[in-house]
Amino acid sequence: MIVVERWADASAHQRERFTELLSEYHRRTEHEKLLGHDPRPDDPAPTITLADRYRAEISDPGTAFASDEILLAVEDDRVLGCVVLTDGPSPELKRLWVAPDARRRGVAATLIEAATTVSRRRGDDSVRLSVWHWRSSAIALYRRSGFVAVASWDDRPGLDCFVRSFD
Repeated sequence: MIVVERWADASAHQRERFTELLSEYHRRTEHEKLLGHDPRPDDPAPTITLADRYRAEISDPGTAFASDEILLAVEDDRVLGCVVLTDGPSPELKRLWVAPDARRRGVAATLIEAATTVSRRRGDDSVRLSVWHWRSSAIALYRRSGFVAVASWDDRPGLDCFVRSFD
């Protein structure tokens, strides 16, 4: 059974696995941004040098996400996925990632629901997220989870923005 745990309450092993997932997320995203699409099996894997801000998240997530809520999807002490819910006037879901061998099992939907529940309980009116337009499966999941497309708050080309209201 998949359960969602707070990073703050996670074991050292689970925290270490989160940093591995976060690294996978950033490397895959940077690869996709270089290509401008989701990589095909025959696309060569480039050598990715992560930006300092991403390396800082990976090396010290407790500091990088100090005011945010990190949630982990766990099954039998194995971390299958993660998401970060930011705090502040415009709460946002970030770094949603599910290990490739755990996909298509409802892990991402479970994490989204847990994060939106946390957001709603702390009194937020809505939560937002952004996603690269080529991630069509993720976009379909967000729509099924109650998110609607809105005008972009980010000027990077190819980034679509979504909001889920709690009213």
